[in-house]
Amino acid sequence: MRLLLVGANGRTGRLVLSEAISRGHTVTALVRNPSSLEPQSGLTIVKGSPLDPSAIEDAFKATETTDQPSAVIVTLNAPRASDSPFAKNISPPRLLAESVTNILAAMKSHGVSKFVYTSALGVGSSAYNLPFLMRMLVRYSNLGLTYKDHEEVDEIVKASNLDWTLVRPTLMKETEKQDVKTFENDGDGIGMLATISRASVAAFLVEAAEGDKWARTTPVIAN
Repeated sequence: MRLLLVGANGRTGRLVLSEAISRGHTVTALVRNPSSLEPQSGLTIVKGSPLDPSAIEDAFKATETTDQPSAVIVTLNAPRASDSPFAKNISPPRLLAESVTNILAAMKSHGVSKFVYTSALGVGSSAYNLPFLMRMLVRYSNLGLTYKDHEEVDEIVKASNLDWTLVRPTLMKETEKQDVKTFENDGDGIGMLATISRASVAAFLVEAAEGDKWARTTPVIAN
């Protein structure tokens, strides 16, 4: 299958790209800076921002005569000046919500229904299972702006008629891919110290795009 990947040059997006190619899929990657990705077999790179509807349209049309995307995976994140939760946000305040709005509109136009989005534990009904320290950071640091954006995406996507999956990883770590444990939509039983490798998240995102097992769910995932 062909996947449209938005956010391919980020830490999670690069792993999704690698995972998808390794599984025999082809990928169209919409990125602001094409030179940030190494050309490879099975990859079509389209320059543009998801904030620009015409760029998303270009991504869908890039291979429409031979192999139109049958699913969209979004691994966008709202960047800050550093990894510190108190660092200044350097992206538009509604980067995620506006991007997803544009993507969903293009999907409907092209008859594509499968949508997989990288959210986070603590969004939506999983909020009360977020560890206390993280709840305080969401409340008092700039991390809260990203969570607010994720919350809006949650509402936008659930109001659509698409075949969506909103994946809610626990704290991501830069470790090897491992088996993934899934929890209910609210994350009951997740535990306070749960983490997941970024590679495991990438594999789960591709798996969710491949089938219907996680359709219209918001699985919380951990290792």
